[in-house]
Amino acid sequence: MALFLRSFVIAFAFLVSCMAAAFVVAYGLIAPELSQFSNNPEFFLFFLFLGSAAGVVTPFYVFAPSFIAILIAEMFSLRAVLYYALAGGVIGALAYFMTDVAARTKGAGTVAPLMQELQWLAAAGIVAGFVYWLIAGRNAGKWKVLP
Repeated sequence: MALFLRSFVIAFAFLVSCMAAAFVVAYGLIAPELSQFSNNPEFFLFFLFLGSAAGVVTPFYVFAPSFIAILIAEMFSLRAVLYYALAGGVIGALAYFMTDVAARTKGAGTVAPLMQELQWLAAAGIVAGFVYWLIAGRNAGKWKVLP
């Protein structure tokens, strides 16, 4: 019964952490134009739209690697916030490389924007790992202990 309830907590924490990562990515998309849009009331709606759209797509990209990281944490009762932040950062970088990077490198542009996208996705992964730790990671593996 404890494992059954724990699975709902894990699923909820995964979805909330994906939404947090999506809003970090949305902020990363808007950040260069932030000074232009800061006085407009539509800016907030645009930010919510981008965050919500990214929140729908994010779980599909990161489900398999996140499932493996969560499974390792639950089996070995890893409760350290550093594990979740590092795993989230690696999964965020992996999500960047799962997209079509070659299409963006074909142009005659510089490499700096590519590194900036990678940094935003790694930061989003770190935030997602921290949010997951706040909701479910702090109690990883406690379902194995009988009361």
